[in-house]
Amino acid sequence: MRIVSIVGYSNSGKTTVATALVAEARGRGLRTAAIKVGHPGHTPPDETQQLRKDTDRLTRAGADPTVFRTPQRWVLELTDLEDDRDGPLELPRWLQEALKGVDLLVVEGRIVTGATVVQTIGPEGRRKFKDYDMLITDAPADPLPEALRDILTR
Repeated sequence: MRIVSIVGYSNSGKTTVATALVAEARGRGLRTAAIKVGHPGHTPPDETQQLRKDTDRLTRAGADPTVFRTPQRWVLELTDLEDDRDGPLELPRWLQEALKGVDLLVVEGRIVTGATVVQTIGPEGRRKFKDYDMLITDAPADPLPEALRDILTR
């Protein structure tokens, strides 16, 4: 399985690039999965504020994992209190098992160990990380940059 991590500051085009990459991969017949790594306090659009507030409180209190249910889905939050938020993310074994048969995993918002790292930078030009494999400025979704399309053929 190929893994691409797309990282950058908020509003730098990470989601634009991630969705374009997923669409391109699917168009080529690749089985593709995606993980969005949100920042603490991120609220999914289909969840009530009270529920989010309660699960955040449980997580801060030390619950690990924290599970909450919305009408559309179950959401499992795993928190490693020793986790270095700036270091590479290690995919847990259970997630690796769930991803068997996936050709491409796109992770938005965190560097994953062994991934190709794509950093997006918006109009302000700030870079979040020093080390990366590819830099994309002004996040074009169409056409997807050739260098990024080439990742799909490696």
